[in-house]
Amino acid sequence: MPGRSFIRSAMLHKTIIVCLLCAPLCAASDHWNDWNYEETHDQARDFVAGGMVHVRLSVGDLHIKRSDSSQIRLHYTVKSRRESRVKEAHVDFEVHGRNAEIEFHAPTSGNTQFDVELDVPQNTNLDVHEKVGDLTVEDIEGDKDLDLGVGDIRIAGGRSAYHLVRASTSIGDVSGPGGYDESGGWLGKTLKYHGDGKYELRAHVSVGDITLEGK
Repeated sequence: MPGRSFIRSAMLHKTIIVCLLCAPLCAASDHWNDWNYEETHDQARDFVAGGMVHVRLSVGDLHIKRSDSSQIRLHYTVKSRRESRVKEAHVDFEVHGRNAEIEFHAPTSGNTQFDVELDVPQNTNLDVHEKVGDLTVEDIEGDKDLDLGVGDIRIAGGRSAYHLVRASTSIGDVSGPGGYDESGGWLGKTLKYHGDGKYELRAHVSVGDITLEGK
């Protein structure tokens, strides 16, 4: 029947898309644990509560958590299979008033990864864009705009602080405690929540999962 033929064609098309998106990541991951060189660095900047932190990261894992001080503290390790790529990698870390910019730069050729721990004041707004890796945000009060290409996002902290939560994936799952409005198709999923808090949380993953923790 024409209808069944169309459904089979659509499903096959989506399956091909998934394979094309995931294949490069799987191939690259075979080399990620085979690091020959790495360097670790620490930086800190004074900051103000309620400011905005912008983070740009290509490849690596990023863990953002609450600091007990008014500073932004950055601890990161850059890893690569070649020493020259470790030396070429660098981070731009600047604070201008209520805005902080943190951008990680790695050589365009070869596998180079950053493993990052970022401590920020408890009340901090986050704007994070990452291409490949895992992103964790723990107990940070403020607006959050989190965008990830391939990997998983985990957000710990109750939703009572938000007036809007929207978490979505193009290919992957979104999970959280009860109370969210849920929608989704064959590949992606969206969870929404409207509450009485004052912050907004927007999180999106193109390929991967999102986990929302806390009631």
